This record gives sequence, structure tokens and C-alpha cells, in this order.
Amino acid sequence: MTMGATPTSLAQRIAERTVAPGTLGVWWLGGSGFIFKTSAGHQIWIDPYLSDFAREVFGLGRAFPPPLTVEEAAPDVVISTHWHEDHLDPGFIPALARRRPTVRFLMPRSAMARAVTWGLTLAQITPLGAGETLEIPDGTVTGVVARHEAGVPGWEVPDAIGVNLQLDGLRIYHTGDTDYDPRIHRGFSGTQFALATLCINGSVGNLNAPEAALLAWQLEAGTVVPHHHLIWDRPREKIAACETLDPRVFTETYRKLGGRGTVVIPKVGLDMTLTAAGLTAT
Repeated sequence: MTMGATPTSLAQRIAERTVAPGTLGVWWLGGSGFIFKTSAGHQIWIDPYLSDFAREVFGLGRAFPPPLTVEEAAPDVVISTHWHEDHLDPGFIPALARRRPTVRFLMPRSAMARAVTWGLTLAQITPLGAGETLEIPDGTVTGVVARHEAGVPGWEVPDAIGVNLQLDGLRIYHTGDTDYDPRIHRGFSGTQFALATLCINGSVGNLNAPEAALLAWQLEAGTVVPHHHLIWDRPREKIAACETLDPRVFTETYRKLGGRGTVVIPKVGLDMTLTAAGLTAT
């Protein structure tokens, strides 16, 4: 790459990104998907949905092209918070496992039961449940209680989790999919998060924007980020009234509650840096 040139793809930017010690490179993939890159160069992925699997099965097409392909993907660890298709992607995870057999997949046990039927081996998967802690490159991950009651027969996930990551000395909370549950903030009493990212869509067993703002206020994280508000391409008339897809509602409610953290509304593929002082665009 020539001096001053800008990489043309997200994959290139991630690969070429140099991360200083005590910081993390951060990218949002849309939906619930995030990538974290450590100073040692390891990539930790959470809930990547990078196929268009749901279009054929549920009639829910993507709102934007996948920001990464399976050929470009280079994670060291992939965490799926539960087995729903936009978190454990049947169109991406099996292909990634075949192409990069050394990737470590972490997921609840009901997700593992599905993944092995797609061809993942038991050696590639480590089960992760609420309250369980695993060592990962440059840190640890702990499963966090989640209450994701989908209300759809056949799609219930009683072992869904959020995750508490500690990477390069920074602590991150990702809700996964969950409704409001006071066990979450009570379990984190006295914990200082550099970043908390919370689902806001408000349907199928998820926090709505005001509920997410309440939880964010209770967590007192340095930076808070809404997620799960951009993934599906649907006309307005097919969006249920309960779905709070405008992240500004989250921000406004959080401020009214007295939230003092920095609110970052993410953009897909934007280069960001997390430090102890907060999350900023790079």
C-alpha cells in the first residue's frame, strides 16, 4: 500500500490496523455483531451475521451488503451469544469453520448442539454459559445472565447469554439478546466497564430503547453503544410498533435518566478505538 493510501475494504483495514497496548480496535458489523482487535493482533468476534440466510427462511433480507466475506474473515475467537440465526449464522459459521479450522468458537450448549450438525467439530467449540469464565487470547470472557424469551414456539433460548470481556486491561459488556432483567446490573455492582453495548430493538425478547437506556444508566459504563437496530431491510409498514429502532430514543432517555457516559451511535465498518477514556472514531 502506498504512503497515505486508504485500504479499500474493512478486512484490509482490520488486518493493517496497529493497536496500541491498553487499547482495542473496534468495528461494528451491524445487528449485534462486533469485532475487537487487541494489541497482540488477536481478533475477538461477537455475533457476526454475514450471510443473507434469513431472507430465504424468514423473508428478512439484509439492509446492507455484508461488510466482510468468509474468505476475508480472520477471527481468532468467535462468540455466539445464542443459536438464533442472526447470532449463530448458518450461512457463515460452518463455512468459516471449514476455511479456518483453528478458530475457537464459544457458545451456549443449545447453540453447540446445532453447530455440530453443520459440520463443526467438538474440538472447535467450547461451551459457555452464564457465570462461566474462559481464557481467550489477551484476556477472559465470562457468560452473563440473559432473559431472551422469544415468544415464538421452537425458537426459545433459555441458555442465551451476554458476555463480559476483559481484553488488554479493558472491560466490555455485550448484552447479546435480552429483555430487561435486574440480575444483570446487580451482578455487576461495582464493576467499571469501559464499554457497554446494548440491544435496543424491543421485539422478540429484547430490550427496547428506554429499557436499554435504564440498564446503561445503572451500569455506569464509560461509553455506551446501542446495537440491534440495523440489520433487516423492511418497509416501515412491516415494522411492529414495539420495535424501537431509532438509537436517538436510547440516547435521549439515557440523558434524561442522568447517564453520564459517552454515547456512541455506531456506523457499520467504522474504525473505532477503545481506551480507558472511551470509544472514539479513528
